[in-house]
Amino acid sequence: MKFLKDGKTLLADGAIGEYLFSLGYPSNYLACEAVIRSPEILASIHRDYASAGAEILTTDTFDANMMKLDIHGLADRCEEINCRAVKLASRNRHCAVMGSIGPPGTGRSFFAEQLNYEKLRETYAPQVEGLLNGGIDLILLETQVDPVQARIIYDVVRSYSDSIPIAVSFTYGNDLLTPSGYSINDSISEFVNTDIVMLGSNHGIGPLQFLDIHRRFITSSPFPVMLQPNSGTGKYLDGRFVFPENPDHFSRCMLSCTGNSTALLGGCCGTTPAFISTLSRKLSEGAEVKITSSWIPDETDDIQNSGTTYGPPALSAQLAGRDALILELLPPRGGDLSLFSSRAQKLGRFAPVTISIPDSPMGKVRMSPCIAGLYLREKLGIEPLVHFALRDRSLTRVQSDLLGMSGSGLQGIFLISGDPPSLGDYPESTAVYDLTTEQTLKLLQHLSRGEDLNGRRIGAGAGFFPGSAVALGDPNSVDKIKRRWDAGCRFFITQPVYSMETIERSARLLEEYPVLPSLMPFRNRYSAEYLASEVPGISIPDHILARIHELDDSDVLSFSLDFLSELIDKMRTMVSGIYMAGSRKGMIKLAEKWRE
Repeated sequence: MKFLKDGKTLLADGAIGEYLFSLGYPSNYLACEAVIRSPEILASIHRDYASAGAEILTTDTFDANMMKLDIHGLADRCEEINCRAVKLASRNRHCAVMGSIGPPGTGRSFFAEQLNYEKLRETYAPQVEGLLNGGIDLILLETQVDPVQARIIYDVVRSYSDSIPIAVSFTYGNDLLTPSGYSINDSISEFVNTDIVMLGSNHGIGPLQFLDIHRRFITSSPFPVMLQPNSGTGKYLDGRFVFPENPDHFSRCMLSCTGNSTALLGGCCGTTPAFISTLSRKLSEGAEVKITSSWIPDETDDIQNSGTTYGPPALSAQLAGRDALILELLPPRGGDLSLFSSRAQKLGRFAPVTISIPDSPMGKVRMSPCIAGLYLREKLGIEPLVHFALRDRSLTRVQSDLLGMSGSGLQGIFLISGDPPSLGDYPESTAVYDLTTEQTLKLLQHLSRGEDLNGRRIGAGAGFFPGSAVALGDPNSVDKIKRRWDAGCRFFITQPVYSMETIERSARLLEEYPVLPSLMPFRNRYSAEYLASEVPGISIPDHILARIHELDDSDVLSFSLDFLSELIDKMRTMVSGIYMAGSRKGMIKLAEKWRE
């Protein structure tokens, strides 16, 4: 197949997967499943694009790799799906066919797995074989986000064929970086010493942005350029993404990108056969359009480069002095802070003290701990430790909330995964879990340097003093603490502890790292039984449980305070501080014991 040998720009098709879903294809399926579930609908899409003037069609195989198919129980049909996809598109005999290969995994670009050659070969080998066996004309590595990873996928393809033409297309955001933070020059440099036939961009923001992308590629890249933008910015409406219907605007922008260095023009999300038909007609008419607009991201002027100095919170010095005291106080269930304020003031008499504010524990709706923490700091002069549940925040919201906390002076944060929604007020609600605790610690390092998750410059740095949970006695705790400490975690809080034996088994750990054992008095027999039997990682000695079974409910709290007070005396010289939760009456008594 010839590419640019006669100086002609090829016309490709538009959206495949997104167009398929817009026609009502079930969104719970992978787009590539249409190859075996709805082949005639897919065949009609290819036929419509061919009739619209497309000279090269794209297979519906963007997500047809082993990693993605395995999630849907279709890994054993990977080669078959890819081969059949080529056959479906090839029914249009006057068109060439390029086989789409997307990035691996879930498609998430943040903290992309550093997959090695063997893992990527395992992911893509059956897909490449299926495309080649189907008689593909060209293989397209599209919507790529990581040039290094894309180069490895290229190497996998080359291991199966040294002659099949390969093109590579990256997606860039409004800052002209890929979602993983790579620039156009990064994309070019990774493929300079290869034999790819085209290098360019697809997806992204929209046609106007591609005018700038095109200029940058033709001035810096040794390869012919391919461009396949979205029709514009998608809007989520009635359960699906809706894109602008603007074939004339799309065509004007694409015509502005024609020239000897442009090998292929087409579309991505939002572009339909109507878009390709309009562009085809204008190309055949020899229409000449030159739009001189330049893409200028709106956020450019918002970046503040002045540095910000953050001193460590008081908790840091208390941990260093091995005398930290943290008392837990739940935020209100409603919107009134008066009772919360009264309780906080009572606990504040143990100053220096840090008030720990949980984040919707057990999935129950409560006031934002960030707002409650800011109230403590600004109105009462009490240092808060704000719990930060990853359960309820998308990647964007995680970063926004963290920046807001730092800007408000809330440096002390306690990272938690968060209890599942099934335990809470709305068991049918959705959990997010975009990031793990350790990934969030890495994110905090980025934010402290004034960078977002993928290394984009966002301005002045943010300051944090993060902690996380640990279970004493867990054989994996030592490695977990070391990993998190190296990632920037500065203190650790244990699950409730009820025996000196647990403390002594972890003596070396307690000496090396700032670990705060958690103490939680029993309210009654039920709470003791529940913690002993139904909460992983908590160990209560048999003799304590036996004694509790002999007591009346009204005597359990007093009994637990007595033996926890003894525990405080024994562990005092071994720990960096103490964390107390549960009964306010119990916390006050234990805090008095700690302050003796």
